[in-house]
Formats: sequence, C-alpha cells, structure tokens
Amino acid sequence: MAQVTNKKMLLVVNPVSGKKLAKQYMMRMINRFDQAGYNVTACCTQINKNAYDIVINRGREFDIIVCCGGDGTLKETVCGIMDLGLNIPVGYLPMGSTNDFAHSMNIPTDVFAAVEAIINGEPKPVDIGKFGEESFIYVAGFGNFTAISYSANQKIKNVIGKNAYYLQAVKDFFRMKPYHARVEADGEFFEGDYFYGAASNSYSVGGMPVLHNMGVEFDDGLHELVLVEMFKNPAELLRLANDMVHKTVADNPNVIIRHCKHIKFMFDEPTSFTLDGEFGGEHLEVEAHSLQHAVNIMTQKPEWVSLSEEEPQDFVSEEPHAE
Repeated sequence: MAQVTNKKMLLVVNPVSGKKLAKQYMMRMINRFDQAGYNVTACCTQINKNAYDIVINRGREFDIIVCCGGDGTLKETVCGIMDLGLNIPVGYLPMGSTNDFAHSMNIPTDVFAAVEAIINGEPKPVDIGKFGEESFIYVAGFGNFTAISYSANQKIKNVIGKNAYYLQAVKDFFRMKPYHARVEADGEFFEGDYFYGAASNSYSVGGMPVLHNMGVEFDDGLHELVLVEMFKNPAELLRLANDMVHKTVADNPNVIIRHCKHIKFMFDEPTSFTLDGEFGGEHLEVEAHSLQHAVNIMTQKPEWVSLSEEEPQDFVSEEPHAE
C-alpha cells in the first residue's frame, strides 16, 4: 500500500452534493488520508465561497488537491488549478447524483474505494474543454433535457439521487422541441433541427451511456461532437433509447458523431447550454476546443480496479466520528 511523507493535501468538500454523504464521511476520509501520510487541510464550500474560490486562495500551498462533491464541484476545482497555472494532481471523490465523469474515468463511486484509489493511484493527464471563455470537464450541451441537471430540485436530489433527474425528464417530455443549429467541426459543416447537441469528453451524460464504444479517449486532444436529429415519430425516439441501452448509438441514422479539435455552434436565437451540469449561458454563436493534457486526475492503477466495489477493511472498521 502506498505511503507518502509530509505531502500537503487540500481537501475541498461540497457538503450538499448528492445525498450529503460528504458531511457524513468527512472525518473518516481525513483520518484515512492522515494514516497514509498526508497532512490534510479541509475546506467546505458555502453559499458565498465555492470550490473555485477556495482553490484560488489556497491552492498554491499544497502538493495535491482533492475535491469531494459532484461534477460541478470538480469543474470549479479544476478551473481554479488551471487559472493558477498549477501542475499538481487532482483527486476526485464523486458524491454527486450522476457522477458521469467518474464513471468514464473508472474512478470508484464508492467513497471508501475512491479514497483508496487516490492513495494508491496514479495521475493521468486529461483533456479539458474551452467553451468561449469558460472551461468544462466533460460536456457542453444544448437541447432537450440538458437543463435537467440544474433545474432538478437539490433537496429532492439529496433524497433520491439521480432518480430526481428522471422525474424532471418526465415533466419536460411534453415540452420537447427542435433546436435549429449550424455547426462547424474541424472544417466539416452540419445544419439541421436537433434534439440534442454537445461537445463532450465522456462516455455518459446524465447517467446515459451515450458514447460507449465510440472511440472516446480522454487524453488525445479531441472532443466528441454529438448531434441528435429531431425525431419525426415516436419510433425514432424509442430506437435511440434502445441503442443507448445496448451501446449501439453509432448505428443510429439520427446521430452524428465526430472526433474533433474545434467546434463552432451557431443559432438563429439565443440558445441555453449546460456545462458539466451547470447553466452555461445563452449563446447565438460560441466556439469549443480542446486543451490537451490540461490537468492530471488521480485514477486507479489496473490492479486496484477490482477493489472499486469493495470497502477497504482498515477504513470501514473505524467508528464514525461524531458530527
């Protein structure tokens, strides 16, 4: 088992992510990192102090920064590290409702296994997307259902997790509409009425395995353009759902997928985007491109993958600390 000496860790915790598990396990996480030889400083996000602010103000003092929360918390943490120009590893303890990025990177979604993966893992260079002046970790998307991640009630998400997104999707189902767009991707042009569109670097979005088996690489300097044409009848919608379940989206005639460095979206009217589950503004025209190897994310070594579903005994045997 890996052992470090006098490494300084900044642990950034979002206490309201997912089902509020971070608050429940915070002291146990700190204790385990301490056992492994890290000197841990923990900071919790607040209404007027998000993960970005914490990293900007304190990040230069540490050898590794670990964030505990959802994909939005990870985005804020990474943006802070990039803006500081730091070249230090980032650990991720995923406690959101869907954890798309964690699933794609094979980061355990079990909190105990995720801690061990950081202690025993290795840094992996990962590409980051630029969307206008903003950065995003794994998706910048527009179209139907993209607002679900930030419109679903946080209190409900804390209780029932990603099922809250499904409830919101049912509410939004009868408000589906086409989004007319013109898209340029590395010199190739597309125009049409789309159900959904995105620049992404992930296997899944909103918990859906949209890009499994599609040649997605997280360090190749490319993002994936995904365009789903608006459905002409219910049968086309059902086929897409079936293709996502069976991971055969590439065979769907309504879906366009390209691996590209630069993407430009153009619209006839201001169109809302979602960046990593957060509102990304309304845009008439916006460009997205890839920053290769922009950040180093701690991931499991191959020999630790089999442990991702287990709880390390020296961690879980401890009694929880009082809150």
